[in-house]
Amino acid sequence: MKQFCLIIFFISTFLAPAAGKAADTLRLADAVVLALENNFSISLAENNLNIAETGNTLGNAGMLPVLGLTGSRSLSINNSKQVYYDGRTREGKDAKTNNQSAGLQLNWTFFDGFNMFIQKDKLNELEKLSALQLRSVIEGTVATVVEVYYNIAAQQALANVYREALRNSAERRLFAKARADVGSGSELAVLQAAVDMNADSANYLRQLAVVENLKSDLNLLLCRNLSEPFEVDTDIPLKYDLRREELWVRAQKENPDLQRARNAVGIATLTVKELRSQQLPRLSLNSGYSFSKSKSDVGLMTSNRNYGFTVGVSLAYNIFDGFTTRQQIAQARIREESAQTEAEQLQLQLQASLQQTYNDYATNLRLVKFETESLELARQNFAVAEEKYRLGSLTDVELRETQVKLMEAENRLLTSKYRCKTAETELCRIAGLLSVENGVQ
Repeated sequence: MKQFCLIIFFISTFLAPAAGKAADTLRLADAVVLALENNFSISLAENNLNIAETGNTLGNAGMLPVLGLTGSRSLSINNSKQVYYDGRTREGKDAKTNNQSAGLQLNWTFFDGFNMFIQKDKLNELEKLSALQLRSVIEGTVATVVEVYYNIAAQQALANVYREALRNSAERRLFAKARADVGSGSELAVLQAAVDMNADSANYLRQLAVVENLKSDLNLLLCRNLSEPFEVDTDIPLKYDLRREELWVRAQKENPDLQRARNAVGIATLTVKELRSQQLPRLSLNSGYSFSKSKSDVGLMTSNRNYGFTVGVSLAYNIFDGFTTRQQIAQARIREESAQTEAEQLQLQLQASLQQTYNDYATNLRLVKFETESLELARQNFAVAEEKYRLGSLTDVELRETQVKLMEAENRLLTSKYRCKTAETELCRIAGLLSVENGVQ
């Protein structure tokens, strides 16, 4: 009787949902928003983009003139003795000399072999590169959040399966104990039921630990307290309308990694043009306004003042530099070819990755349909077996085998759904579909 009461307490407390202790359900869309707001990798990528945007100016490209202001004032006190050729002598004690000067200087290179325009294009490409890097980090973070979220959903659903199995095993033990007490059952059946219940308890506890660890991983991605409690929706929605050809067409246009590779080719091309511009002459405009004034107690003049404008044009042309620029151009062309090769290689790798991932997606999509049917049959089989067991026409071992097959069918279905969702998420990432405007499901 004591064991019977302990089992009833175990079922009512350990297996039943705790009232008033359920954590809030975290929706996937909310998790993605939190990741985009808080994730450290995204913040760093945003800072790099802000730096690139701030540096993309006409001044940094060399298109604007440079205007400088200078000024100085000095006072000197000297003891001087001046002897002239005609024999005159002039001495000054504590003679003061006061100098003042100020000036504005304008320098503007208005022709540098078109390098300033090349530099502006290069700054545009660097800004675009930073934006693509940010997008790549965002989509990678979103993909990771989606995968971890649905992994939690699948593992939580599996925990529910083990929980239900434990409930069935506990009820079976109660039934076996009741039959043994009235003499229609054996102690061996009670022991076998207890062993199975302990095994289900261990599976359930291990599965709860798996779920909690995954929740910590998701909290880490969201950059919040690792112990923050939450629940997830255990439903795993699947897309059934993905087409490989359509995904590949979009990937060639929207994939951020491929766009970055092409952007690197553009930057390498601009580097070649930049070096070629050094072979052309440079024309600069120089202008300024200056003012100077000096007073002296001794010397030929007691005061001197000058002010006025200056203007001029300068020409610079590198006639021979030991073939240095020529060698740099040749190296830059090789780097341009390498960048082009890397872009083509990445495109081929993306195509292969998309094809392999799509095969996984299509296979698991078929498995989901197949395992759904298998699960329905397994449930019907277990229901029949459970009824036969209560009528005494089925042994404990046979009932346990039926229960294990039901758990395996549920596990296979959850695994197929999660793998299908993972492949679907990766396909969307490759095709550049993982963004806030496109939505996340």
